[in-house]
Amino acid sequence: MNRLTSQIITIGEVTEEVILRMAELMSFTYGGTSIYKVRRDLAEKQFILLLYGEDGAIEGFSTIQLFDSVFRGRPVKIVYSGDTVIQEESRGQTVLMHDWWQFTCTVQRQFRGMDVYWMLISKGWRTYKLIPLFYKEHYPRPDMETPPDFQAFMDELGNRKFPGEYHDGLIIPSEPDFLKNAETDVPERRRNDPDVQFFIAKNPGFGRGDELLCITRLAPDNLTKTGRRVLNDELD
Repeated sequence: MNRLTSQIITIGEVTEEVILRMAELMSFTYGGTSIYKVRRDLAEKQFILLLYGEDGAIEGFSTIQLFDSVFRGRPVKIVYSGDTVIQEESRGQTVLMHDWWQFTCTVQRQFRGMDVYWMLISKGWRTYKLIPLFYKEHYPRPDMETPPDFQAFMDELGNRKFPGEYHDGLIIPSEPDFLKNAETDVPERRRNDPDVQFFIAKNPGFGRGDELLCITRLAPDNLTKTGRRVLNDELD
């Protein structure tokens, strides 16, 4: 296995060479993408987590934006994940989620006294599965309706970030990226998984690039057992 390592840099440190590699990686997995879209995504982000293979080549990345919002009458911080991709042969490793969590721990420490939420938009079941795997309270979910206050919070975020494209929990992009293998993306062994079934029912247009808006609170007390084991739940 190509063992991955990571680095988080500011958008100002991203070179043209890195941007070209990002566009190449996106084109391997997604149709409808372009270097213009990669640049557009970067333009609103502050950070990027880069994944490197053993030979030093970039094997994946995830862009990150921090912004402010209000929930239940209190100011909160939002960590929003933008374009994210990993080379297929390098998937299955936990370095992305572990090191991304460590980055969010610095955000939690910096803004003590404020709740920090992760806003994730999922165009595939694998992305959606990350949330119930690592976090206890999250929405939307198959075992309960989203509470009205959380739904209003998510609707505000969706309309704010995707004006004209957000509809009832889904982002329906006017210029979508879409999984190239969407038709065969769900293996037989996953077809009875409640989370996978829920994602497909909630986002039936995922094959054409529709995305499901998801939210969870980033805090050690919201980690599952797997989250505590994989991510390390300690905050200094």
